[in-house]
Amino acid sequence: MLGLRLRVITSEGELGEFAVTPKVQVEFERHFKTGVGKAFQQEQKVEHMYWLAWKAVHAAGVAVKPFDSWLDDVMDVQMVEDTVPLDATA
Repeated sequence: MLGLRLRVITSEGELGEFAVTPKVQVEFERHFKTGVGKAFQQEQKVEHMYWLAWKAVHAAGVAVKPFDSWLDDVMDVQMVEDTVPLDATA
């Protein structure tokens, strides 16, 4: 999951790309009571992707509505491979 970014598209256009940080990953696991990897490999739910995007947007400092209200404006969430080499972030 490291290096994952999510592109969020709303009814008004592309909101941007947001990193799924370790904090966001841990919050996911605490909320859903399952590991991120397991959730995406064995228990695939659309809610998982949208929830990760919602948390990633919030973690980036963007004001967000409560999750269900936020979904009203979201058109799509896409996985984007992070292009920053891991050694460049150390």
